[in-house]
This record gives sequence, structure tokens and C-alpha cells, in this order.
Amino acid sequence: MSDRRIAGRRGTVAKTLVGLLGIAGCLAAVAYAATPPQPADSDPEATHMRQAEALKPGAPGDSRRPETGPIPVPEINQRPDKVATSTSARFGFTARRANLRFQCRLDSRGWKACQAPALYAGLTAGSHRFSVRARDSRGRHGRAAQFRWRVLEPKGFSIQPELASLSLLFPGAPPVALPLVIANPNPVPIFVTSLAVATTAGPPGCASAENLALIPASVSGSAPLKVPARGSVSLPAAGVSPPSIQLRDLPLNQDTCQNAQFPLAFSGRARG
Repeated sequence: MSDRRIAGRRGTVAKTLVGLLGIAGCLAAVAYAATPPQPADSDPEATHMRQAEALKPGAPGDSRRPETGPIPVPEINQRPDKVATSTSARFGFTARRANLRFQCRLDSRGWKACQAPALYAGLTAGSHRFSVRARDSRGRHGRAAQFRWRVLEPKGFSIQPELASLSLLFPGAPPVALPLVIANPNPVPIFVTSLAVATTAGPPGCASAENLALIPASVSGSAPLKVPARGSVSLPAAGVSPPSIQLRDLPLNQDTCQNAQFPLAFSGRARG
């Protein structure tokens, strides 16, 4: 199962897709043994009829008793959001009766045997419908439970640096945080899993790769930053730090870095 990934970049809107039996027994012998012994003068034909009745499907204690009663409608207990950007979906379902099998259908496709969880990937943008019904050992099936949802083509989130009040860098000083505003134009929340900063060039005599330490934001796949639908989040925020920059203290003359300016580029990824 793959999720649709959303890439954000300063000044651009970018999108990236990454990988969204039956149990047989000797009940006949038990049924005969359970038939009360007949008197010696009883009618043999009547005894035969009583034995046949004991073995008739539907008699008490006979495993061949036919299944009766209505087949319950399954309950869907796991599903995607009504509106989502993910191209994959997972469905869980149960029935209020044991020994039932299930059949599932996506959109107008045919019914197929399935079991929970039912997984679907590679969904296209648009409306979708999931259906599931229960089926007994005789092939009878009940009414289907359905769930409808819509998959949206995601829009890239924006990263806006807020560096007007950024303090100066000094060799060996602690890293300086780079405040950002993350804006989400999608109608569903997104979860930012990475935010990084890079330099695109360095001033003459002050190689950025040697003199600068660039530290990514404290977000990850296991600890993402949630940005609400059509909302924004400013960093730093409680529990989340933005990318940061530090001027290393190197054992060489770094005077060429005085009053230098480093162009910065921000990038990130998120899942819907």
C-alpha cells in the first residue's frame, strides 16, 4: 500500500507521487446408537422409519441441519475519511454471526471473495464506493454494506521563511533557528514528515559546505507535523523546531565569511 506524498518548496508548488471446510464426522453411527432399543415384537418397518427420521437433515444434533434465518448485513468498522488525498484505502468489517464468508466489491467491479482488512491501492482521483456482503455455506448472501468517499488530487504545501529578524552567525555559536510558515491549501489535513534547508551558493572564499552546518526540522514519518485543512502552522511551535543553521568554528581563518550572505532553499515532504 502506498500513500500519495506531497512535496513543498519555497516559491513553487510541487507534487510527487511515491509509492499509496466442513468437518465430517460419524454422526450417522451416533444417531443410530441414540435410537432407543425397540421391543422384540415391535414393527420392523416402524423401526426403520424412526431411524430414517433420526438421520433426516434438520433433526436435532445433525450437522447437516440447513442454515436458516436472514444473513446479517456486515458492519464496516475501518474506512478512510470521506474526503482523502491518499490513493490507497483499508477497510475492516465484521458480521454478527459466525461461520460466514465475505465478498467485496470496489466501484462497479465484480464481487470477489475477501477478508478483513480489505486493501486497495492505486486509486484514481474522484468518487469511489466500497461494498461488502456476507455469504453462508449454502451460497446465500445478504444485503451489502456500503461506504462512499472521494479521493482528491493533492496540492503542494508552501514553505514561507520568516527571516527578517534572524540573528547574526558567529563561529561556534549555537545553531540559529530559521522560522517558517507551513501553509496547506488542501481540504484535508496533511502531515509533514520532513523539512530541510540547503544553500544554493556561497560567497567567494567562504565555502558553505565547509563553514555551515544545516540541521533539518524535528519532524519525521513517526513524528510528523500536522497542518490543518486550508490552514497553516508557524515554526518554531510547541514540540517542533524548524530547520536551523550554524557557523562552524574551524581551525582556520574564517574572516572571509564576515558579513557574508548565504542564499537558502527550503524543501519538505508530507502525506495526506
